[in-house]
Amino acid sequence: MTTRRASRVRPRGPSWFERWAAFVTGLRVVWRWAWRVGLWLAFFTAVVLVSQRVWLKLQSPVAVLEIDGANRFATEERVRQELWPALGQGIWTVDITALRKRLMEDAWLTEVRITRKWPDRLLVDLQTHQPIATWNGERLLSAAGVVFEPQRRPVDLRLPQLAGPAGSQWTVWERYTSLTPVLAGVGMELTGVAMSPRGSLSLSLASGAVIQTGQESLEARLQRLLDVYPDTLAGKMDQVERIDLRYSNGFAVAWRDANDQSNNKTTQD
Repeated sequence: MTTRRASRVRPRGPSWFERWAAFVTGLRVVWRWAWRVGLWLAFFTAVVLVSQRVWLKLQSPVAVLEIDGANRFATEERVRQELWPALGQGIWTVDITALRKRLMEDAWLTEVRITRKWPDRLLVDLQTHQPIATWNGERLLSAAGVVFEPQRRPVDLRLPQLAGPAGSQWTVWERYTSLTPVLAGVGMELTGVAMSPRGSLSLSLASGAVIQTGQESLEARLQRLLDVYPDTLAGKMDQVERIDLRYSNGFAVAWRDANDQSNNKTTQD
């Protein structure tokens, strides 16, 4: 008995028409996606172009500097010289931080605010130290009690001359303000106060004389001088070099003329 081998049926491939239909379907899918991507690309391109045009329109060059708070310590002319590089730069690209840092190098300035004002202005607000006295020579004392050292000062700046140990500036200033009217009451003009490391005071007068008060009993010693001043020294202060109050019951006067017999004379109560 013979066995018949099962015949294998060869699968039929897609016809030409079916292949074409599949190709057209795929082409339609690709076309739809290409159309969508193209629309999005066109949209983003339009947004970028419009944004760029708007940005360029807003990016006006700086043409005006408005300065508020300038005074004789930080003059408007000097501030403009420091800020001139900003002129012509874009209002939104100018480096505000760098400009502020540049201005703050001036020791007279305590605060600087710079703001943009579209289309072409920078608003500059300044705050400066208000000096009330010189301190230990070249430095200055501000009304806020801050000691600072400016690179320059007005030539006509006339201030009391104070000196003392570090951290004593406010104490010395209070001594100056309290003693000024007391001495002015008898015709003496106080121009400076110096405190030694041990707390002893020396008072400088407009006449050039110096009053040495010592460290203790300042009011009592000074009152001793004021009691006799009208009858002994009034009208003669331009001849006095030094008055020493550091005595228990009087004071000594050193006269400018070294040949004066009254030089270093001590007056008793």
